[in-house]
Amino acid sequence: MKMTVMLVFVFASALLATEASSQMAKVSIVAKKTTAQTIIYEIEKQTDYLFIYDESEVNLNQITSLKAENKTVSEVLDKVFEGTNVSYAIEGSNIMLMKKTSVNQQKTTKKISGIVLDITGVPVIGASIMEVGTSNGTITDLDGKFSLTISESSKLMISYIGYLTQTITVGDRSQFDIKLVEDSQKLDEVIVVGYGTNTKRSLISSVSTVDASEIKNIPVTNITQGLAGRSPGLIVQASGGGVNKTSQISIRGGETPLVVIDGIIRAYNDFVALSPDDIENLAILKDASATAVYGSRAANGILQVTTKRGKLGSKPMVEYNFNQSFSQPNIWPKKLNSYDRAYYMNFAAKSDGLSTLPFSDDDLNKFKDGSDPFGHADVDWQSLVLKDYAPQQKHNIKMSGGSETNNYFVSLGYIDQGSLYRNDSHEMQRTNFRLNQSSVVKAIGLKTTAQIDGYVQETTHPYTSTSNSYYNVFSHIQNKKPWDLAQNSFGDIYAASDNPLAETSKDGGYLLGKQKVANGLLAFDWSLPWVKGLSLKANGNYRYVSYENKQWRKDPPQFEWEGTDPVAGSKSQLYKSTENENSYTLQFFVNYEKTIKQHSFSLLGGYEATYGFASSLWGSRDTYQFDIDQMNAGPESTMKNNGGESEYGRAGWIGQLKYNYADKYFAEASIRYDGSDNFPVNKRWGTFYSGSIGWSVADEAFFESLKEKNIFNTLKLRASYGKVGLDNWSGTYAISRFAYLSSYSYSGQAYVINNIMQPGFSEGAIPSPDLTWFTTDQLDYGIDFSSLNSRLYGSVDYFFYKTKGFLYQPDQLQTGYVDPLGTGLPKVSTDGEHRRAGWEFQLGYRNQLGQLEYDFAFNFTAFNSLWAKDPSESLDSKKNPYKRTTQEKGYWGIGYENDGLYSGPDDIYSSVKRLNSTNLTSGDIKYSDFNGDGVIDGQDQIRIGNNSFPRGNFGLNIGLRYQGFFLNALFQGATEFDMYMGSAIMMNDSQTGTTPIYDFQTDFWRLDNTDAKYPRIISSGGVNGNNNAVTSDYWLINGAYLRLKDVQFGYDFKKKLLKNTPWISQLTLALSGQNIFTISEATKYGMDPENSSTNNYGYPMERVFAFSLNVGF
Repeated sequence: MKMTVMLVFVFASALLATEASSQMAKVSIVAKKTTAQTIIYEIEKQTDYLFIYDESEVNLNQITSLKAENKTVSEVLDKVFEGTNVSYAIEGSNIMLMKKTSVNQQKTTKKISGIVLDITGVPVIGASIMEVGTSNGTITDLDGKFSLTISESSKLMISYIGYLTQTITVGDRSQFDIKLVEDSQKLDEVIVVGYGTNTKRSLISSVSTVDASEIKNIPVTNITQGLAGRSPGLIVQASGGGVNKTSQISIRGGETPLVVIDGIIRAYNDFVALSPDDIENLAILKDASATAVYGSRAANGILQVTTKRGKLGSKPMVEYNFNQSFSQPNIWPKKLNSYDRAYYMNFAAKSDGLSTLPFSDDDLNKFKDGSDPFGHADVDWQSLVLKDYAPQQKHNIKMSGGSETNNYFVSLGYIDQGSLYRNDSHEMQRTNFRLNQSSVVKAIGLKTTAQIDGYVQETTHPYTSTSNSYYNVFSHIQNKKPWDLAQNSFGDIYAASDNPLAETSKDGGYLLGKQKVANGLLAFDWSLPWVKGLSLKANGNYRYVSYENKQWRKDPPQFEWEGTDPVAGSKSQLYKSTENENSYTLQFFVNYEKTIKQHSFSLLGGYEATYGFASSLWGSRDTYQFDIDQMNAGPESTMKNNGGESEYGRAGWIGQLKYNYADKYFAEASIRYDGSDNFPVNKRWGTFYSGSIGWSVADEAFFESLKEKNIFNTLKLRASYGKVGLDNWSGTYAISRFAYLSSYSYSGQAYVINNIMQPGFSEGAIPSPDLTWFTTDQLDYGIDFSSLNSRLYGSVDYFFYKTKGFLYQPDQLQTGYVDPLGTGLPKVSTDGEHRRAGWEFQLGYRNQLGQLEYDFAFNFTAFNSLWAKDPSESLDSKKNPYKRTTQEKGYWGIGYENDGLYSGPDDIYSSVKRLNSTNLTSGDIKYSDFNGDGVIDGQDQIRIGNNSFPRGNFGLNIGLRYQGFFLNALFQGATEFDMYMGSAIMMNDSQTGTTPIYDFQTDFWRLDNTDAKYPRIISSGGVNGNNNAVTSDYWLINGAYLRLKDVQFGYDFKKKLLKNTPWISQLTLALSGQNIFTISEATKYGMDPENSSTNNYGYPMERVFAFSLNVGF
């Protein structure tokens, strides 16, 4: 009911705003004997209009009197310029004033010339000189000069990247000296940081932004798939493909960042499902000065999103976006056919001296000629189960506008994504909705905002016969032997375990996931009119989420080779679960801003509280007699159910002070007193803080000569330090819910009394008395700069993170203490310390040659991490300098160091052999006796390889624009990481037919191929004591890659063809692609460097081609 009332209120407000927006902005001006110039200033003050005029052509010093109460701007201007030679034209938010000309004036042409200089007198090369309203134009030469033949009554538009565009009237002049002024608007661009805003000029935190328009038209189903390579410090790593597959996001190598949408902390899944069409700005907050105000969950950085709004006084705008795409496997290794696979199995058996070969010559002949489709089949499982491409569609329609006091933005989006499975058993549909509406009461300075957003998502997966993980279908496609039957003689599904045709059949089982999310925000922002600079703000947010999962496990009809009746399969099973969560957030803020001469202060204080409640319930039945996928259709005797409830809460007091002197010296300080119910009452609250300073060196007097020469246009130094809290960690040091309380578990079979099982309770882990906050010290040094009239720009940052507060459960054998209840000793505080440090860099350049505009932006992030003190590492490992992990960085894991392959008997006899290896022969892997004791055993295992997660990440974005055509390309990649090849690649078990699988695996060692990529193929690991399969750096490959991540080519019809068509505001057609090509050593092994399965068993990364249409009215 509450949600219904909110919906009615918001939609009613939006309808009123729509009706009012059709009227022109109105002003109230009373003036006696004043200049027209003064009235122009007053109109600009009361509205969003900007006046453009040439002072030499338009006289605004004429005296006039005016009394206008709530009159339109047109009515006021008609009165002001009545009886004068001044006319005006309104275009969007610009009003151009010009001198009236006679209607009988003949249009004649003349030649003009001139020079274009910057403010310091340096020629501007390549500036565009266009005759307004025509395609007639030229560019300035190497001396900044130009000449052009134009109509006498025309106007000139002079533009160049990095400068403000000028429009001048030609009049009687034929010679022009034009000075372009640097566009400082970008320095005054407002960026939302924390609970407030900063301009780029005053920003001294480490913050970068992503332009949402760059990812709006690329063929992705969720925003995480489109962020890789677009910002320094933002590390995005995919883990294979699949329907709505989510990429892993990290800021500077940390764990999952906090998500803030329109000032409210939201779930990470809400960010994943967010439509790029709804995003106005995406900021990546990286250092403590930007994140500390968010307290306990901000130590890993913040993804801060501001969604779109309508503009006050703007007419209604409607925009529709459409995207149709088709995807295919990016890297897809070719599998061996039956004959080749059988041949290599025989080869391995012969090499190992086996008396019996797996296949006879007759078998090989039948595999080759296909004469026995039943006993000697040759099935191409990839082609049989998978389509050539998977379709995907995206639609989005949005409307925005506003009146003098209201604005609105409404958006509705829909995605329909299919998969590569031929039977369409794996797909996703999602509908996004958003309504943002604001109202302003100017008389008292009150702004109210109401928002409703959310999504409904439904995903279907095939239910495999041996696992509830749909990704296992791909492993079955890959490891199925080519002679395994897929269909019987009649073309029906053959009865066999793990048959992918059965698993993906529409007649088989399924996993159905439904997710519904609704979020409502009501905000009041009051700028008190009687206290200048003082504002109050209150926000209330409600979020509801519902998860529903339904797993119907059913075997489709399967048949023997000549059978017409289906064989008996497993009885069907049904599992269904639901989970509902409600969360509430309240925020209250007081902000005061004051400027005294060149000193500017801003003081913020606030309080925030969040509460959430969740409940879950599941039930199942099995052994269904009939294929009816409803719970009440199953036998009650097999019924099972369970459920639970949970709640959580957090609160925090916030304080922030900002200081700015003369736009040159900046300082900020933040503090947050944060509380989390993860800890006992006496340790629930923690104090976290940050401080930062900045210096705009380029604004100093001694720097003027460098600015005049355009060596530097801006140069800012900044530094920050802060201590940020974490109320949990992942992995070994994770804190379980209510770990500070004694816990008990109920079991229906706890005790046996008189041979009868009895219910009872058992005690859980002993609570830790030391449970408290993790703390992360963060340090950042940064430089921001621009040069060459701001055409060249960039930044460099160094960062350092140090985390403490780890608890660890002592080993009972090492400590000598034993817990008599058998539950383990309680966790205790340690001196554990984790460190992470690195640097990030970005450099961009924008320019134009005539009407060709081009730009590029390169970013690179490098980091590393280590345990300065690791409480979990054993004492033996710490004593071994080559094996210990404490104080070490940049390694994949622990294993043997290889010394190549044995070349022959002499090499085997003269080399130290691994202790457990037997029957070694040429082509087996040789290992290094690292400690030189004449024995290769566990003491020779050392740190091997590089990191498993990329420690270097980069992106290069290139853009070209020419007369409406545009080309955007993003190259993205990663360095400094290794991949360990899976067991299926090692060919250590050919006797069972498990290997080899792929065509590229035939490059193994043999007498005629001693320079092979792989060791010899063997029939079984037991032949040589599993020598070739033990963990070693032989199986590590360089995972570094360069990928053409995204490319777009299209045409904007509004730039030229439809420039003078007022009823169309936008019309763009584009072709785009994703993951077009990849350069990596991993591709030589049939692997994509971003696929989580190193056996090629996972759903593959996809190459996508798309067509998009954007039209607006």
